[in-house]
Amino acid sequence: MEVKETAACGISLREFAVEFDTDEIADMFRILNYAQNGAGSYDEDFLEDLKAQMAYIVGPSLEEEPPEAIEEATIHWEDTGASYNLTFNEPEGARLLQILSAVEHPGEGFDREMNQRLLKQMMEMAPAALENLAVTYG
Repeated sequence: MEVKETAACGISLREFAVEFDTDEIADMFRILNYAQNGAGSYDEDFLEDLKAQMAYIVGPSLEEEPPEAIEEATIHWEDTGASYNLTFNEPEGARLLQILSAVEHPGEGFDREMNQRLLKQMMEMAPAALENLAVTYG
């Protein structure tokens, strides 16, 4: 897994991507599912590493309260063939961090609609990697 900045100069919002391999996409699915439903389990070390990389690459804007409405919605999953990428802008990064932090209190204090959309996109993008995990998806 690697978090990196992807936006070119002149873009109004900074954009980022997190690259995941096949095993890591399953780890991320477990985290998003657990945050929403409190069901299943997740790799705590993987979660802490992801949060640390996001804090380092995205920076202090993650600690700010995200705006209620995001002007340029970009968050989405992409299968590049070599990896699975989650692309997002700075305000969406703050919302994503809220989702990642929600594993401490599943179902509370995060954008459930965004989380559900990401889970659905993951199932559509990588069904073979996630099909055995689908039992806990809800």
